[in-house]
Amino acid sequence: MEGSFPTDHLPFPMPSRKHSLSQEWRDLTFMHWEVDVAKLQPHIPDGLEIDTYDGKAYIGLVPFVMKNVRPRRLFSVPFISTFPEFNVRTYVKKDGIAGVYFLTLEAKSIITCNYATRAYGLPYNYANGRVIKNDSRVMWQSKRQSSEMALSGVTTIAGPTQQAEKGSIEEFLFERYSLYTSIDNRLMRGYTHHKPWRFSVAKVELKENSLTKSFDFGINDYLTPDIVHYSDGVVVNTYSIEIAERIGTDINRDFLFLDGDCGLCHRLATFMDKRMSPKANIGYRPNSSPDAQRVIMSLPKKFIAADTVYLIRNGKPYMKSSAAIRCLLYMKWYYRMLFPLCWLIPLPARNFAYSIVARFRHKIFTRPKVCTFRVD
Repeated sequence: MEGSFPTDHLPFPMPSRKHSLSQEWRDLTFMHWEVDVAKLQPHIPDGLEIDTYDGKAYIGLVPFVMKNVRPRRLFSVPFISTFPEFNVRTYVKKDGIAGVYFLTLEAKSIITCNYATRAYGLPYNYANGRVIKNDSRVMWQSKRQSSEMALSGVTTIAGPTQQAEKGSIEEFLFERYSLYTSIDNRLMRGYTHHKPWRFSVAKVELKENSLTKSFDFGINDYLTPDIVHYSDGVVVNTYSIEIAERIGTDINRDFLFLDGDCGLCHRLATFMDKRMSPKANIGYRPNSSPDAQRVIMSLPKKFIAADTVYLIRNGKPYMKSSAAIRCLLYMKWYYRMLFPLCWLIPLPARNFAYSIVARFRHKIFTRPKVCTFRVD
């Protein structure tokens, strides 16, 4: 359990690491249109599969208030942590993990538009906007500063609060606990943890919607959604993004990729295994194996060209000395104490020493005839 959030409703476990941000999503209007998969496909990055319900694909338009956004254990900041947001999204999956893919996010927050774009790869645009709730009605409007993109309308709550039934269209649209982004053509995944959604059927009067119309989804009427819901919202914990390419189904399992014909790599794996912490969750692969190559080829170019030791820890890649010293974190406590001491050595010096050892490793350590370290 993360904080006071339940976990029994989640379709997959959350990462074992701590969440990075806390926030609230409030006063949300969910407008959805059915779209042709062929019209939607050009907007989806390679590696993602469009998720469908009864063979139908959907795009969503969601105005809401992003409230009290803050790093874990820190306080929200007035006039900075709360702002209106408007997004166009669709539904995708990879390796059985269903999630959301954002086509655009409009927000009245310069900090969010700059930080989230760089750190998460989310397509934020700065826009003046507001979301105002008054009893059973919610008024919202947005206008992007850099173009004519605009959105305005009014939501009327038209039904009692409910929760999605198993297998319903509402479960398909609401109950998603991951998002996908693309950074430099690299597919990334982030996880979100909150209670199950509670929502109401609603009606909407859309006055302007050049935001969704700009994507040319082939929708005949951009002012009349097929499905409309309203939700008071949820409190959310979000996790740092990680590479979406994984090995196996355990999202909390880390992997060390080693040279399968290197005596030094075999000694490293054997040394670690004999001194492994009971809580460690790490597997090994020869870096030439199909599994390892699939992950390596999804990494930044400098990693692909390195031909070295790789560590995928918490979904983040490390190589050379940065990978090697992090191996200490999987070992018993008295080895883990050495980790901060290793960081006192400057990275260039560490990598230089690593390169010298790697260059002469075959002369120092006998090459094994077959790969003998654990592969699981």
